Amino acid sequence: MTLVHLLAIFGLLYSIELAFYAYAARLSRRRSAMKKEPVARPRVSVIVAAKDEEKDLPACLESLVKLDYPQELLEVIIVNDQSGDSTAAVIDGFSANYGFVKRVDAVSGSEMRGKANALSQGIDAANGEYIFLTDADCSVPTTWVSGTLKYFSDDTGIVGGVTLISETGNEVAGVQALDWDFLLSVGAGAATVGKPVACLGNNLVFRKRAYEDVGGYRNIKFSVTEDYALFKSIAGSGRWSYSYPMDRETLVQTLPVKTLKAVFEQRRRWATGGKDTGLFGIVTLAPGFLFHWAIIVSAFLAPAWFAVFLLLKIILDAAFVVPTLRYYGKIGHLKFILGFEIYYLIYVAILPFSVYLGKSITWKGRKY
Repeated sequence: MTLVHLLAIFGLLYSIELAFYAYAARLSRRRSAMKKEPVARPRVSVIVAAKDEEKDLPACLESLVKLDYPQELLEVIIVNDQSGDSTAAVIDGFSANYGFVKRVDAVSGSEMRGKANALSQGIDAANGEYIFLTDADCSVPTTWVSGTLKYFSDDTGIVGGVTLISETGNEVAGVQALDWDFLLSVGAGAATVGKPVACLGNNLVFRKRAYEDVGGYRNIKFSVTEDYALFKSIAGSGRWSYSYPMDRETLVQTLPVKTLKAVFEQRRRWATGGKDTGLFGIVTLAPGFLFHWAIIVSAFLAPAWFAVFLLLKIILDAAFVVPTLRYYGKIGHLKFILGFEIYYLIYVAILPFSVYLGKSITWKGRKY
């Protein structure tokens, strides 16, 4: 079998995979359009784990205090995760002006490590029936709480949401933006057809009762992606259903990291935490991995075919992501498609090797 045959076969598999996820993402958007506002207004708690976030936390808090939800039914808990900067002072400044903003100081615990430890202590202090998680470098829409509650039926335990990059002032940020557009379309689509392979803790909501049913973070095996571990635990408990909608009302926006090295380390952390996604996760990754490697090899052995199949891949990827960009008003991200393709070609090809053969993960100054 020649290289061209392999390119054609892997390209076909990749096309089929993208078509499947394009259908699933479209289904998610259509279902979102049919959701109605909930009648009941339960008490909710928003929790943010903040470690050395003096720079980004104010914008996050500004968005949280503007939520269109009754303040008497809302509490915002910022967990100061042993910060060495003025994060605590930032929290206290908002607490002085908004009575529903509270500070919890995380302490080191023997049971848990990292962010899960901080989140667990915040959840323990929460009085809400529903727990909303986001990150200090994120901004939420005013409709975040009311929009997400639409997706909780009587048996729904956890709801994930889409997060996209807010700023694309340079090529590094633009490449990240398209990567998030692409990955979150796959993630939401997969969950919509009953196969959750990812979620993000900066836009994650669950019933506190569902959290307690699975024993919370104390009962979940440690993971560098504690958000996905919790999602899997609740969704796989057999007692609770889940949802992962693509909905403008629940779109959270996050800041990009500053360097491509930092982008790769972030993706390596995500991939390390997602190693146990099972057979469906492997099947999801395989066509892209094989097609990317075949394209890279063709660049050296068959340059003409490299150009043909790289162009084909750009067309396929653009066709897949454009509906998401249009839906969320992010069509400007498409101008970074060429840079994204170079980055995406390399990182998809080498990421599995880095995850399984690479060194430990360092995140927020902690090594795992």
